[in-house]
Amino acid sequence: MKRIRITIQGAVQGVGFRPFVYRLAIDLALTGSVANTAEG
Repeated sequence: MKRIRITIQGAVQGVGFRPFVYRLAIDLALTGSVANTAEG
């Protein structure tokens, strides 16, 4: 099993980023999580 950690920076709050990632993950049969960091 391959593991990848991705960090996205920028204005992603309030623009539907999590729902977009959720739908993309389902389409690609991926598992994982999305979370905000202490920085934002």
